[in-house]
Amino acid sequence: MAEKSAFRVLYVDDEITDRVTRGIQRRLSLSGELECTLLRPTVNLVENISYIQDALLVDLDLTTQSSEESPASYFGSTLAAEVRLRNPACPIILITREQVLAGRDQLMKANFDVDLILYKDDFADNYAPITEEIVTLIRGFKALDRLKQQNRGWEGVIELLQASALEEALLREAGPPVQERQWNVPQTVRWLRSIVLEYPGIFYDELTAATRLGIDVEAFGNASIQELLAPAKYVGPFSATKPRWWRERLFYIARELTTKHGFHGSISRTFRDAVEAELQTDIAPALCVYDGTATADWVCYIERKPVKQSNSIPYYPDNRPSVMDQARVSFTAVKYNNKFDETRVDKDAYDIVRELWGLNR
Repeated sequence: MAEKSAFRVLYVDDEITDRVTRGIQRRLSLSGELECTLLRPTVNLVENISYIQDALLVDLDLTTQSSEESPASYFGSTLAAEVRLRNPACPIILITREQVLAGRDQLMKANFDVDLILYKDDFADNYAPITEEIVTLIRGFKALDRLKQQNRGWEGVIELLQASALEEALLREAGPPVQERQWNVPQTVRWLRSIVLEYPGIFYDELTAATRLGIDVEAFGNASIQELLAPAKYVGPFSATKPRWWRERLFYIARELTTKHGFHGSISRTFRDAVEAELQTDIAPALCVYDGTATADWVCYIERKPVKQSNSIPYYPDNRPSVMDQARVSFTAVKYNNKFDETRVDKDAYDIVRELWGLNR
């Protein structure tokens, strides 16, 4: 059988002799899944594009070349915009030093058309997961681009995700990037990675899935439990680095199991009992971060830990579609976490905040 060829990544950086830069190029090629070519930015911006194969990795600041070379008169974001216009099926990865963005990474993602932001200093210890993320991004782009080349409509994307009729309806409520029945690859990638797979509601990550089922996240990873839940596992684009489970399929499996063993009530309170009866073993419950008791049934947005709905309040940190689960924060976060922002709660919740802060006395 022929060996699978590596994806070819063009890395454009003005400091090609820098030890860190060359180390990144070398590390990206270690797995054999990527072949990284390091290139100094050309004076003519468009000339860079002729070298691009499967993905572009570009430094943010391209204007600090050595005195022997003519410096580029554009930034990496400018090159990224040109590549997106001319080659929309090409993943664009911005690479820089963390201090350059200084907390502006979300602003960059919102205002510049890049698919991933990486920090140079992270490569030293994390090159393996970073490489996997780049490979997964490329594969996702290519899977969607194949649909586009076949002139498939939005139904092709739904088939690629392997969504059921109910899940397709939920996806429609998540604001898919379709206009006049037309879609494009980069917008669909961003929608999938930044909305559909990011916010809990259509899919759940490991922590959310475990907590909504009322069990401890370590117990959720048990091989026997994973076998029970295997039909709910998402296997579509970007699943390699974003493990997810379809919410509706999880709840369907849970309801079937609880009914089989004669348990009735909310899934978070009955699934653990049903699994214990099915597997004949003890399963740890999801414990609330606030009072330390069972059974937690939600995840605190700030603490990223299980919490009971009764020990939490609604929180509005983002513009997630209404089909997604509501964000909630635990009383623990309200009282002790500096990341809690009281301007993100409604009037009723603010009364509880004041009480927890001791301001209503």
